[in-house]
Amino acid sequence: MDKLPKDLSPQELAVWLNERIDDGTLMDNLKMRIREAGPERVIVEAPVSDGVYALLPFVHAGVMVSLADSAATWATLAAYRGELDEDEIPVAVSVSSQIVGNTQEGTLVAESTVTHPGRTLMVASTRVTDDNGRLLALVNSTHFVRPR
Repeated sequence: MDKLPKDLSPQELAVWLNERIDDGTLMDNLKMRIREAGPERVIVEAPVSDGVYALLPFVHAGVMVSLADSAATWATLAAYRGELDEDEIPVAVSVSSQIVGNTQEGTLVAESTVTHPGRTLMVASTRVTDDNGRLLALVNSTHFVRPR
């Protein structure tokens, strides 16, 4: 990944990041799309479709957590105050999730905010909702940024 540009609007940064979702990645397989990406918040969407269901026709909890983790990683990237090289992308080292609802159709929406923008550890809080705004999951994560 190229260095993250600092002079883009949240919508422009979303386009820039979407262009870097490689084929065959989990984000690509789940058809994630970043709608907004700025230092205040990141919003990512993924359609509910075949391939995301558990044994029953409800979204697998792992899909919601993966969506939240991806949104939180992009949020830490957008909120980071310095320059990051390609090998310094924040990686999750702790993820805590509470699944409080589920859905069978529509779109999953993850909204992530960075609650602690540290230099080597960053903490993000993410809400996963359906496309009607109904809460499905709360996910908190800690991300490690490799120091230079």
